Amino acid sequence: MSRDTLAEMADQGAANIAAAQSKKAELSVANKAVHKFGGEDAVLEYIANGGTTSALCKVLGIGTATFDRWVDRGGEGRTAAYARARTRSAQSLAEQTIDIADTATIQEVQLAKLRCDRRAWLAGKLSDEYSDKAQPLVNIDLGSLALDALRHRIVTPVNGLDKDTIDEG
Repeated sequence: MSRDTLAEMADQGAANIAAAQSKKAELSVANKAVHKFGGEDAVLEYIANGGTTSALCKVLGIGTATFDRWVDRGGEGRTAAYARARTRSAQSLAEQTIDIADTATIQEVQLAKLRCDRRAWLAGKLSDEYSDKAQPLVNIDLGSLALDALRHRIVTPVNGLDKDTIDEG
């Protein structure tokens, strides 16, 4: 091995250690911000009530990547609770569309429509229950079924041919 290679390896190792320490410091900042906000339950409630992750991160003063690492570091329990909160968020967003539409005045119709459409779109992304994707169609080809049935029926000998020499498909 050459010295350049060893030096490069040492530099890379130092960079990896610095990055790990930086991530650890970011998680510490995230934990403190979450605690100041009211704890994990308050964060999950914010999301469940239709708040976006990016808006929450602005309030907490952390980046979304840091927030994602904080969720992941909480283990399966936190990850599952976050997923449930996002699913409940879809219901909150769908309900908000009703309130927006009901309170809109004639002058606000276009804005209200835009706000409703965006919330409905996001609700559909968060939960299949609110998605407007076309459900897959089931096609049954009766012609093929009939042909298959005819191919598999018992064939009787014709014109003196033996049943074994007739191809049944």
